[in-house]
Amino acid sequence: MKHIKLIFATTVSLFLSLCGHAQTQQDSLTIANAQWQTDTLAHGAVCMSANLWLFDSPQQIAIIKYDSRDYTTRIVQAPHIAMTSDLARQHGAEAAINGSYFNVKTGKPSTFVQLDGKVYGETTQAEAFRTDGAIMALGNNIEIYPFDSITGKELKKKYKNILAAGPLLLKDDVRKMAPVFKESNTPAKGGNAHSSDVPQGFYKRHPRAFIGVTKDNQVMMVVVDGRFKGKAAGMSIDELSYLARQLGMTDALNLDGGGSSTLWNNRTGIINHPYDNKKFDHEGEREVVNAIVVIPNK
Repeated sequence: MKHIKLIFATTVSLFLSLCGHAQTQQDSLTIANAQWQTDTLAHGAVCMSANLWLFDSPQQIAIIKYDSRDYTTRIVQAPHIAMTSDLARQHGAEAAINGSYFNVKTGKPSTFVQLDGKVYGETTQAEAFRTDGAIMALGNNIEIYPFDSITGKELKKKYKNILAAGPLLLKDDVRKMAPVFKESNTPAKGGNAHSSDVPQGFYKRHPRAFIGVTKDNQVMMVVVDGRFKGKAAGMSIDELSYLARQLGMTDALNLDGGGSSTLWNNRTGIINHPYDNKKFDHEGEREVVNAIVVIPNK
């Protein structure tokens, strides 16, 4: 019996080391009772920010929430790498969040991107471990679906505008749990990621960006700051899924995080604390290859 207890304790310890701290009822209450600083944009979108003690750590969260019936959500691709804020301004957007993963050396997408039926990028084998979902933009509506080699074929035919990313955090109000991967020191053939040598650090706490929808047509773009000791710890993928559900989302998709995490509006500019300059301010924005922009319906 002692041996069984030891194995269980070791398994739980490994899971928490990869996925962060276990979520508690107090975390739920903290999110539910949060005192958000709010600012309403010209066409009704609401910017929200708060510093909360969540998952036994300081968390800085920024949100832009809007009614999808009042805005057009559009995926935009940069001809060359560009700031999320610049892409937003170029398209007359009121709000924006950074897009999906890309190759920092080539400046090209490393996940599937299709705009107006034209393919700009394919998901590389190295990104396949975390790219299991996609956002589809169709006029006022956005939809989030699982996206893999099987489902992707039908979705590519049905939708002209697709941005693959991941992991998928929520689908139909069901929370997705971060997997625990086997430790491996052997690189995959050709440098591509296999299940045995997925970079486990990805599932630990980092700055995060994600987008989600609620049952009542609300879209939420969220950035969680991180890597700022004592100010913003960042979240694991598992903690991010928990946050999305507590915020009322039914479907949610993780986007590119780390230094790319950027949330912007045309009134006050960047409202989170991008990490790329390693300063807890609003100036450390990183160039990206695509973004999700929000344009008012006039």
